[in-house]
Amino acid sequence: MEYAFECACGEEVSDFTRGGDVEVNTVAVCDDCGAAYGLTISSLQRSDE
Repeated sequence: MEYAFECACGEEVSDFTRGGDVEVNTVAVCDDCGAAYGLTISSLQRSDE
């Protein structure tokens, strides 16, 4: 799964993550200011449907 969002400092935070089909927990860190974000990514639709 891919995620991308804007950090509070204005820098874009993005990455790819591998994991289960239903839910992935990960930590994203802004390379500019070092802010850490805990993410839970849930699939809205399975890829095999």
